[in-house]
Amino acid sequence: MTTFEGAPERIEEGLRIYADEVIPWLRDATGFRGFVALIDREGQKSLGITFWATREDMAADATRGGALRDEVAATVQTTRTSLEYYEVGMVKELGLDELG
Repeated sequence: MTTFEGAPERIEEGLRIYADEVIPWLRDATGFRGFVALIDREGQKSLGITFWATREDMAADATRGGALRDEVAATVQTTRTSLEYYEVGMVKELGLDELG
């Protein structure tokens, strides 16, 4: 999980570049399972959460993909404020009626 800070329009531009340039690369990476971006426009923060099949796949991305992530952040003038690693403890798919 990576946290970024910056103006909302800069964060949105970073997400567009990430989707166009980094996600295609990630799709070819061993063990890549998905990506979620969360934006707090008022707080001028965003979280990027990347999912991997194994800890080993995640570690390999840290060396290969980390540079790409930081390059996108620098390009759009946002700041990476944290980088943390978590293990998925539970996944539950919500039905449309549960989203309210």
